[in-house]
This record gives sequence, structure tokens and C-alpha cells, in this order.
Amino acid sequence: TKILIICILALRFTVNAQWNPNGITVAGGNGGGSATNQLYHPGGISIAGSEDIYVVDANNNRVQKWSSPYVTGITVAGGNGAGSNANQLNCPLGLYVDGSLNIYVTDYNNNRVQKWSSPYVTGITVAGGNGAGPAANQLSAPAGGIWVDAGGNVYVSDYNNNRVQKWSPPYVTGVTVAGGNGQGSAANQLNNPLGIYVDASTNIYVADVNNDRIQKWSSPYVTGITVAGGNVVGSAANQLHTPEGVQVDAIGNIYISDATNNRIQMWSSPYVTGTTIAGTGSAGSTANQLSYPYGIILDAGRNLYV
Repeated sequence: TKILIICILALRFTVNAQWNPNGITVAGGNGGGSATNQLYHPGGISIAGSEDIYVVDANNNRVQKWSSPYVTGITVAGGNGAGSNANQLNCPLGLYVDGSLNIYVTDYNNNRVQKWSSPYVTGITVAGGNGAGPAANQLSAPAGGIWVDAGGNVYVSDYNNNRVQKWSPPYVTGVTVAGGNGQGSAANQLNNPLGIYVDASTNIYVADVNNDRIQKWSSPYVTGITVAGGNVVGSAANQLHTPEGVQVDAIGNIYISDATNNRIQMWSSPYVTGTTIAGTGSAGSTANQLSYPYGIILDAGRNLYV
């Protein structure tokens, strides 16, 4: 999966329910590099604290925290070169920051999820870390989707195994809560899942990348239902092309990073078509454009970060 985001954009949802078509850069945007004011292929993002922005800086094998006025970032996980030691990451992609500011990172090439707690010197493995494979204690290329609920349960998209795994303390093995029935497009299957979102009722929304759809899985997690896309690959309002990130707001609107279409789509009930709220459909770096958007998140004010 290609990750080609250059900067993070904040897009404000105004009081008259119209999305501002232009974004402002709040992290990076100074060319690809490893300086404190740069990012190199950013992936997942999270918002915590006083609107601090946490960004996975994939090619620099680190997570950066950017605070207002968003001029430079500081490293809060990794940054010690690519590797598998407790203080290292190797192509991190997904990110979740909880209310206690614990940082959970999908460590792609190490086939594990690492949890970093203050003072953020080393991480501990809370999923995988037993080599690439399909066993209950393994992951294979966790490529970005991660969510942590209030009980500390870790949900992770297990990309090559076409499943979503839930890991509960003490994090010895995971259980499958979406997919796991081989690669395919049936209602009980996934085809390379990426972004995930878990709501307060533990419904799991999965960006089913190669099926160009968003699947919603509810307990007992036997099959999913399509809530966006699934109408063959394309750029029409009822289509998606390589959806990679997904978020859901308090009233059930679904926000999707529609990567190859270079846009963010919002799907509202009854989830027949989507509306473009960011991007023009053409890749670019102007204030109203995106280039292969990946991670997305909403803050408390429904500002959208991409």
C-alpha cells in the first residue's frame, strides 16, 4: 500500500454545516526529511491533550508530537533507527493515543503493536511480536488500523491475514472479531483491511481496502455489512477507490480517506452515497487538495485532520 502524504491538514466543520474546502498545515509541509519540522511519509494520526497532534512518521521510524503553534515536533516513540529493540520501531503505520497519553503503534515490519508510556523511552509489546503468521499469538503486516477501548483491549487490522484481531490484557493471544475466513469479498471476509474504528457499542468499522468498501461488524462478529462503497471501484459518489482510513462521529456519519481518489468522503444514513468534504479528486499540494490521504481523525470540535 502506497503512503504518500506530505502534510497534515485541518478542515473545520463550520456552524452552517459547510466544510471549509481549504486546509491549513499543522504538521510537516517542509519537504520529506528527518528534521524536527519535517515528516517522511506520515501515516496514522491522533489528537490528545490540548489538541496536541501525534503523527506516525513512517520512514523515520518514529512518532512525532506537534503542539501549538505547530512549528516543530518532538519524538515520543522510536527515533532510534529501524529495528526490533524495545526502543525502536520498523516502519510504524498506525497510531492510537488513549486518555492517559499512552501511545499504541502498529509496528509493521516487526509484526507487533507497541505501547509507549511516559517518559516514552521504550515500548512494550501488546499484540504480536512472535513473527509473521496466522496463529492466535501472531500478526502479519499490521498495516495501520488500530483502536483501543476503555478496557485496554487492542483492536488491530491484521493486513495479510485478512482479519481484525482483538487483544485483551495480558496480551498473550488475540481473537478474531472481523474476517479471518480467507481473502475475499463475501460478507464474512475481508481483503487486506486497514483503518478501523470501534464505537461505544463495540461495532467495528473496517476499511476493506481491496474490496473498496467499509464494513461494519457487530457482535457476535460473524459477518459484516457494507455501509460505504462496495459498488465496484470508481470515483462516483457511491464508490470508493482504496479506502484506507475510517472515522465515525457521534451521529453516525462515516468519514473515509478515499486514497486513490484523493478525497475525504462523508457518508450519512442511509449510506447510499458519499459527499466529498476535502480534496478535489486530483492529487496536489494546494490548500484544497490532497495526495493519497491515509490517516484521518476528528477532534472534539469536529475539525478533521488528514
